[in-house]
Order: sequence, then structure tokens, then C-alpha cells
Amino acid sequence: MSTARSFPRSVDSIRRLFDFTAEVFARDGIDPRLLPAVDFAVEELFTNMVTHGATSRADVRVEIERLPDGVEVTLTDTDVEPFDVTRVPDADVDAPLDERRPGGLGLHIVRRLVDSIRYEYLEAARQSRITFRKTRDAQVPGGASEATRSSRNRN
Repeated sequence: MSTARSFPRSVDSIRRLFDFTAEVFARDGIDPRLLPAVDFAVEELFTNMVTHGATSRADVRVEIERLPDGVEVTLTDTDVEPFDVTRVPDADVDAPLDERRPGGLGLHIVRRLVDSIRYEYLEAARQSRITFRKTRDAQVPGGASEATRSSRNRN
């Protein structure tokens, strides 16, 4: 069973997003040790949607589904151009600070915190969907345990 709620596309919604994730975790008996990683990923992805989909006025829908060993979260943004987070290059964390390019560090961290992340764009609906999984048994150090996937559908 999954639970979904829509949030206004504003950074002011982040507190309500955290309340939502905590509520679903508690109600559905999802391992609370997964919550910090899920909250970080939701905050980063939601913020990117608000920032990169600035012309949209539609709310962002967040859906959480309990899995036997964790959780799957889908963020859906409507009336937007494609922004495939799986194609954003990793931040060069080994470069000297004065040579680093701004941006991308949050997505870099998200990819290391979650087990998998995938992107889907439905052209007919102008809708972006980002889905990630976080489980208890994931091997987090060194990156995602499942290959990052991206798909673009022309509906």
C-alpha cells in the first residue's frame, strides 16, 4: 500500500514533507533508521524540482510505498520540461575547492544514500517522475547498489 500527498512548489513545504515522511514511517512500521536518508533525498529532489521547474505552478506529488525491507518514494512534477537527475554528472569531490564547479553535490550525495534512482518523463503530460528505493540491506558506501536508470517516454 502506498500513501501520497501533494505539496506546494516552495521550499516552505519542506517542513511539511518531513512531517509526511515521519507520519508514513511511523504508521506503516518502516524502519526509522532509513528516515534520515529518505528525508535528505526527498528534500534534495523536491528542491531541484522547485528550482528547475520554476515555470510550473502545479504541486509536487510525493508517494511513499512500504517495501518488505524498506521504502520506495516517487516524486512527480507536472507541467515541466525534462530534468533527468540521473544524467547530472557526479560532483568532483576530489578536486581542490577553488577548481570545483558549483552545484551537483546534493544529487551526488543522494546517489550514494539510496539503493536505486530512476527518472521518467511523460512528454504528453509534461510530467517528470523520480523514484528511489532505500532498504535496510543496501550497501551504501561507494554508491548505489542497483544501477542508476533513466528512461524517457514519448506519450
